[in-house]
Amino acid sequence: MKILKTVFRAGMVITVAATLFSSGCSVDGASLFQKEGCINCHRFKGAGGSICPDLTDVAKGRSDEWLRQQIKDPGVNYPNSTMPGFGHLSEKEIQALIDYLKS
Repeated sequence: MKILKTVFRAGMVITVAATLFSSGCSVDGASLFQKEGCINCHRFKGAGGSICPDLTDVAKGRSDEWLRQQIKDPGVNYPNSTMPGFGHLSEKEIQALIDYLKS
């Protein structure tokens, strides 16, 4: 959302355009990891569930594309996977999760 702000300086009127982001515009991978329930099954950096693989080092040696595919449809990488797909997430949300897993 763009906001125009009028600033008065030395007798001049200056209009400044500023872009503000609401909490819905910026995506936080850590929050998504919790909100989508990943943390209930997966462990990451010492926190979370233990019934599925620990994801602390999952990004090492794997491409963003592999991680993206795993999040969207895990059955492609692992045909016997019991993990549900998260294809309902936007590309921005998936990238936020990838960035979080790489942190």
